[in-house]
Amino acid sequence: MVLAAAALRAIVALGYPPAMFFNDSYNYMTDAITGLPDIVRANGYPFLLRLLLPLHSLSLITGLQAGMGLAMGIGVYAVLRRRGLPWWGATILALPALFDVWELQLEHMVAADTLFTALVTAAVVLLCWWDRPPLWAAALAGLLAGCSATVRLVGEPMFAILVIGMLARRVGWRPVFAVMVAGALPIVGYMAWFSSHYGSFALDQSSGTFLYSRVSSFAECSRMSPPATLRPLCDPRPARLREGSQEYLWANDTPLGELTGTNNIHRFTPHIEYLTRRFAERAILSQPLDYIAVVADDTARTFGWTRLRSDLTGSGEKFRFEATTEPVPGWAVHDRKDRTAATDFGGPAMGRPSVVQPWAGFLQQYERWAYLRGPFMLAVLLIGLAGIIAAWRALGGLVLLPWLAGVTLIVGPPMTAGFSYRYALAAVPVSCLAAGLACARGTGPRAGDRPRSRSA
Repeated sequence: MVLAAAALRAIVALGYPPAMFFNDSYNYMTDAITGLPDIVRANGYPFLLRLLLPLHSLSLITGLQAGMGLAMGIGVYAVLRRRGLPWWGATILALPALFDVWELQLEHMVAADTLFTALVTAAVVLLCWWDRPPLWAAALAGLLAGCSATVRLVGEPMFAILVIGMLARRVGWRPVFAVMVAGALPIVGYMAWFSSHYGSFALDQSSGTFLYSRVSSFAECSRMSPPATLRPLCDPRPARLREGSQEYLWANDTPLGELTGTNNIHRFTPHIEYLTRRFAERAILSQPLDYIAVVADDTARTFGWTRLRSDLTGSGEKFRFEATTEPVPGWAVHDRKDRTAATDFGGPAMGRPSVVQPWAGFLQQYERWAYLRGPFMLAVLLIGLAGIIAAWRALGGLVLLPWLAGVTLIVGPPMTAGFSYRYALAAVPVSCLAAGLACARGTGPRAGDRPRSRSA
């Protein structure tokens, strides 16, 4: 199985050398070159790119990400086998991480998603491997979870979820304390670095603006009664005629676009961050049911039978194996040192991503059917939930941790920004792990979920 998954990744590398790109890819590479904190998204992924920059190989970057994908599938399989699931059951639940076409596509893209998913999965796998994890494993899991928050902001609650899962299993205070301390270190360290540049002790300067885009699809100023300072952010159109949340973030013909102009960077200043956060909080408090409705609607899209093309491509972002590729746009290749990302990351060929047959043609056919359908993802979550309910005396037992992580990764983006399949894909490995643990032998109280004795 692993050999087949590795061979499939080799086909991806042959079909689309040296890498695939979308809009954020160019920002990640620029951040890696400049070494400055990004005000829109945290720099965890650019840190990795900067480490690899001296090797000038995009193929190395995508190859490393492919290795992360393989490691996630192997990790899920290994834990489930260790916990007593038959080989065929563990194999089924490892298949999405190893063979889902969208996982493969993200691995081959200059994007933070694979690194983020690998960090979260590794942290959960570590804590599920032992009944009572040793201190070093707990500390490492906390460190990995904390690092995930510097890659994608939805990782912020991850180390808190680790703590909740371990408290439920009553593993003792020392491992819990190790997770808390180790998890806080990369987050606090990153915030201090960010503060040294921008004077704000935070991971970014954009979360309020993203939340504004979330609420703009339903916010009605007639019900919110905002002060004069917030009224320029109001959309006078009826909610049924409004665009999706992402349009309110990036489009120019929106209240935010009219307020800040066409330069997107002006939408993430401290002043705009303050205004958008206040607007979003007022909208949520004034219209809580409308907020719940849009979050529920976006979350439900994760479980559809098909993945709509409009959710996979748009605004120049490519999340499919296309028949052609676009060159890196001119606005994206120059950094402030007058070098080019093409030269720094892989030579002039980086500006001409390739499509090579017959490998690309195979992948274009493969993507039509080889992915985890939404109803199956829902079934995976329901199986995990059933396992938690069955182990209610043990407060959910070993299943609780990976299940909570999966649900958070699915619901978090619709709560704070909007829906995207690529965000939901991060939940697949840990959700499959939870479902497998729910069905496995040796995950209940007798597997180490009993309280420690006094002598412990």
